[in-house]
Amino acid sequence: MTLSHRRPRRTAAAVALAVGAISALTACGGDEGRMAAAVSASTSGVIVTDASTDLGSIIIGWGEDHSDTEITTPRPDQLDARCYGSGDALAIDITAPHGWKIRASSGSQILAIENVDQGLARTDVDATNKYLDIAQSIDWSQPDEVDIAATADAPQGWNSPAGPARVYLSVHVDCR
Repeated sequence: MTLSHRRPRRTAAAVALAVGAISALTACGGDEGRMAAAVSASTSGVIVTDASTDLGSIIIGWGEDHSDTEITTPRPDQLDARCYGSGDALAIDITAPHGWKIRASSGSQILAIENVDQGLARTDVDATNKYLDIAQSIDWSQPDEVDIAATADAPQGWNSPAGPARVYLSVHVDCR
């Protein structure tokens, strides 16, 4: 009689532990990550291109002109931002229209950028502000958020028909 009484308790305890473990993994996002809570234009107020009309816009691209193959200004609902981890272990993948893919990792001024539509291979782009050390092009100061207002030389392997080009990125991602 004692054994049959213990069996349901053990089964219930095992089920409770399994459900708790699955819930914990789901809450952390697991390997699949989680969708960003919000995506918007950079909040830094920095103009990343020469066009002052870009202020207040999300900007992703490279080159000289606004077009599908150069500088784009997508709406927030056109971006897919996935967050992995949190705090100092936060990483963010951004997928944007026209083939753009960007990866940012917490604390780093380096972005991994590629454009699958244009055949631009994934490469690291250093967004460090070369003119003012205190200014950060990629601001990680808010927990579980990143604000990017970066302009950097295009990677050497990316050949623009117009000659040397710049990469432009202005976006704010909230992973809370």
